[in-house]
Order: sequence, then structure tokens, then C-alpha cells
Amino acid sequence: MNRPREITAAAVVTLIGSGLFVVASLLLAAAIGVMLLGISQKYPGVSFHSSDPDFQQVEDIIGAAIVIPLALGVIGILTGRGLLRMRPWARKSAIAWSVGSSLLCFAGLAYPGSKSGIQFSASAILAPMLVLFPINAWWLLLFFRHETKALFSAPGTSPRTLQRPAWLKEQFMPKLVIVVAAILLLAVGASWMLRRNSPMREIERSRDAVAAIKSWHYHTVRYVPGLPPETIDMDILCPSFQHRNSSYVDEKGATRVRETIYYFSNAYNHVGDRWLAATKTAGQASTDPGIFECRTDTGPLGGDEYSLPFAGIIEDGSVKRGELKDVDGESCRDYDVSVPTPHDPKEKDFRFSICISEKDHLPRETRRTPPDSSHEGVSVYGQWNAMNEPQLPAEISK
Repeated sequence: MNRPREITAAAVVTLIGSGLFVVASLLLAAAIGVMLLGISQKYPGVSFHSSDPDFQQVEDIIGAAIVIPLALGVIGILTGRGLLRMRPWARKSAIAWSVGSSLLCFAGLAYPGSKSGIQFSASAILAPMLVLFPINAWWLLLFFRHETKALFSAPGTSPRTLQRPAWLKEQFMPKLVIVVAAILLLAVGASWMLRRNSPMREIERSRDAVAAIKSWHYHTVRYVPGLPPETIDMDILCPSFQHRNSSYVDEKGATRVRETIYYFSNAYNHVGDRWLAATKTAGQASTDPGIFECRTDTGPLGGDEYSLPFAGIIEDGSVKRGELKDVDGESCRDYDVSVPTPHDPKEKDFRFSICISEKDHLPRETRRTPPDSSHEGVSVYGQWNAMNEPQLPAEISK
């Protein structure tokens, strides 16, 4: 039996693509092996296994990233050989491969992330889909054609015949392939645009923008039941400088001011016109704990009662886009954030709003009304990266 050129082309594409899958899987396995070997040589006796659920999830994801492409590659190579030999099972395998690889791409796009912080990049999935989906559409149309079914029928059997409508005649098949491929490309492009412009994507952009920031100014008014409101201003330069001013009006109407500088492992209080080193309590750690807001797992957000760190929002929260507004003369867009708090008896969801600049993706303001308060708490962020050196008084040596 003469093999049509379409079948030969499909088999060649299958063998090349499957070979790339196998090579990518083996390269990933080799890279991880080299990395683990280097760690074991540098730290003898270190264990690469843990009972921690997050660690086990990372192991599962890495294992799947190696095994799934390898399995798809091996199946594809066998399918390609079967197509060249016109084996009946090869046609069914090609159809299953087309459907399965498409569903796998959609599953990767829909993957919500994990507590371990691992998330799949949408761009890394959408790029292969631009190539894979037209090929899958071509295969499905090719291998479901009546003539193709007849070619792959087992000897001595007659394929089932179906009456095709006039618009599905042979001369219309190339046009139909083009239309289906165009629809799939539009679907991929629409998915990419929706992902790119989604509210959660803007939260991710803001997280990435904040990660590159070293200094900022923070202002808020803190409301505590039974106490007068406290105004707090802080200048922070990561990793180890914080200048904090707090003021409140006491019951006699007098303004009380506290001014403190944290610099590395030392704290200094402004008393009168002098800066005095704070006395360390017995047993206090001598190592520098660093500034809380400078920690990579927290950042500027989450240091008060009016917001949560970016990690908590991205892992568990939902976000809705709001309106544009001005904060201290700068334009930003509000986003309403809700994060489930199942273990908090006071509120089932932690809700607050964050206003993010559409120019630099940095937050400008957060707002929230705590459950036990009648006041809306507002935190304002600004002067991003304006400070390059800690502003220290003469009494404090660098």
C-alpha cells in the first residue's frame, strides 16, 4: 500500500516533536541530578527527603515535570513509527496524543499554584501551545477523515462509512484546517490576554516590582480600642535601617512623640535633643534579626492590620479590579482583596483594598476596617527607592 504524503509528514513531525520531549526531559533530569550532586558534595550527609507537605509537593511537581514529557515522547516515537508502517493502532494513538497534550496545556494554565510558592508561567505554556494546537487540529482532521480511516483499517475488515455533508468534501478540507487552526490560535491569544490583564496578574506584577525596591516611606494612623489614635511614619532602607516616628494626643491634650531608629542590631531612642542607645533585655539575641518589612516573605505589606503579604493574596485570595483614584497626587487603581481565614472566629474572610500605580506597579495605599473597629485604617506608601543611604544623626556611627 502506498503511504500518502500527509501521513508521512505527520509521522515525521511526530518523531521530531517526540524526540524533543525526550531530550528536554533528560536534560531536566540531568540538571537536577548535577545540582543535587553538587549540594551533597558541599554538604555531606544532607538529606533530600522531608515529611513536610510543601517539600513533598515540590518533589511531586519536579517528578511530573520529568516523567510526563518523557512518557509523551516515548509514546510519540512509537506512534510515529506506527504511522510510517500504517499500523491501525497508530492512528488511534495519534488522536489520543493530540487530545491529551491539549488538555495537559489547559491544565497547566488552570493550575492555581501551591503553598510551596511554585506556579507555572503562563507565557511558558502559551508559547508551545501556539505551535502544538495547529498541529493537533491538523492531526484530528487528518485522522478522522474517511479515507484515512480506510488506509489504517486492519486487513480483511471494512471501515464504517458515514455520509458526509457537501461542505466536508475533499476540496474543503484544507480550508477547514486553516479555519480550525485560526480559531485555536485566537483562543490561545485570548487566554493569554485574559491572563495578562487579570486582577491577580496585577498583584503579581506589584509583588515583583516591590521585590526590587530597597527603600520607601510608610504612613498610617493606628486605632486601638481604649487608646488615642497613633500616627506612625517610617522611613525604611533594607536590609537593616528603620526610622520610626509615632505621635498621639493624651487625655490632657498634649502631643506625645516617640522617635526611634533601628540600625542593624541596635535601637536608639530620641530623648530630648539626644539619641540614646536602647538597653537590651537579658537574653536578647545578639544577632541582627533585620527589619521585619525587609523580609522576602512579607515585604512592605502585612506589617499592620490593614493588609496581608503578597504571598497570602496570590496563594489563597481573590481579587477584583476597582476604579482609578488619586493618592497624594498620584494616580492608582483600587483592587478589592479577599483572603479566607477559616481559623479566625471574628471574620471568615480578611478583606482590604490596595491601590496600585499602573505606571510602576507599586502600591500607594491600603485600606481596611478591622472587625472590632469603627474606623477605617489607611496605610500610605511612597518615596520608593528615594533613599540610598541611611539618614543617621551624628550620635549614631555607621
